[in-house]
Amino acid sequence: MRELTLREVETMLKAGIKHAQANGHNSSLAVVDMGGHLRGALRPEKGRFPNVPIAEKKAWTAAAFQRPTHMLRERALPPGSAYGLQHTDNRVCLVAGGYPVIDEKGDILGGIGASGGPAALDQACCLAALRKAGFRTEFGDPLAAKKS
Repeated sequence: MRELTLREVETMLKAGIKHAQANGHNSSLAVVDMGGHLRGALRPEKGRFPNVPIAEKKAWTAAAFQRPTHMLRERALPPGSAYGLQHTDNRVCLVAGGYPVIDEKGDILGGIGASGGPAALDQACCLAALRKAGFRTEFGDPLAAKKS
């Protein structure tokens, strides 16, 4: 399994910031590696300082659970099968706007998170960033096939 390159990290961060600003927001972005360690973060001018750690938590959550944070949220709130998960680790963030970074082989390389705009915009920033760097932007619930 390979790791994210510096070029990929920079490409994603810049593309996500550009998308947010084009939509009138100052969202911050963060990228973590497959172990959840911060690889890079950007906070634009006038971006609120708490957005960087929130974006990092979203990225960590997406990488750790190998799915977008909005999908995890659906399972972690009542009456979901993972109810209470957010209380198990202070890095877990169930707010929409975090996505796993998955390569063409299907390997998880890390995660990306955005914070600072409405949830839909934070999600769009991440998707624009993934698209720009050539990563997957379609995600299915990995547990959907196991539902009875």
